[in-house]
Amino acid sequence: MLRRLSFLLPFLLCPFTALLAQQETFKGVVVDSTTFAALPFVNIRVKNSLRGTSTDMQGSFVITATRRDTLVLSVVGYQTIEQPLWDWEPSVIRMRDKSILLNTVTVQSRRMDPYEGLFDEENEKIDRRRVPFYLSRTKKQKRKLVWLREDNARAQTYVDVVINTPETKSGLMQKYALTETAYYDLLADFNTRNVKVMYYLTAPELVSLLNNFFESNAPTPTQK
Repeated sequence: MLRRLSFLLPFLLCPFTALLAQQETFKGVVVDSTTFAALPFVNIRVKNSLRGTSTDMQGSFVITATRRDTLVLSVVGYQTIEQPLWDWEPSVIRMRDKSILLNTVTVQSRRMDPYEGLFDEENEKIDRRRVPFYLSRTKKQKRKLVWLREDNARAQTYVDVVINTPETKSGLMQKYALTETAYYDLLADFNTRNVKVMYYLTAPELVSLLNNFFESNAPTPTQK
């Protein structure tokens, strides 16, 4: 009897496995765990893939995935969470504040960086990338291709806001009365100083960081 059951078990599980692999549309709302205020611009991606989306101004999101997948939710100032989809029902996801242990505060004349240290862990993972020597040439190339796709996905918001949106350049040049040369000099300086931060920000956060940087570093009329 046990032998017959063990023979039939794979066939009984097939419909359930196929159900988990079907693409579905998942909807939800992301809120602050304490105030229950809606959280806009939360990054939501399917774990181990390049698929993703973000919440709108009401904290709502829609994403296509399977029941086998897990959603990874992240936003500056909150703890990253993982939400398995195998028993998902349309619901509210609560995100908790991210407590950050600060070092001794020194009062300085410069503007404080709100993102300092927030992405150190992610950047350290990138710095530690190594292709094991024992892998075949094909597997090494696949590993590097995966990293390249991850880097491109991480930089997409910067590309969309700074490179593919002419209004960003024209707006900053007009606001701070910059020549094109002065604009690109400042942008190069911005990229150098913020390379460890800028690829992790949402579009509104990146625009805010750009404006703060240009406001602090753009030359005054007497300096031109």
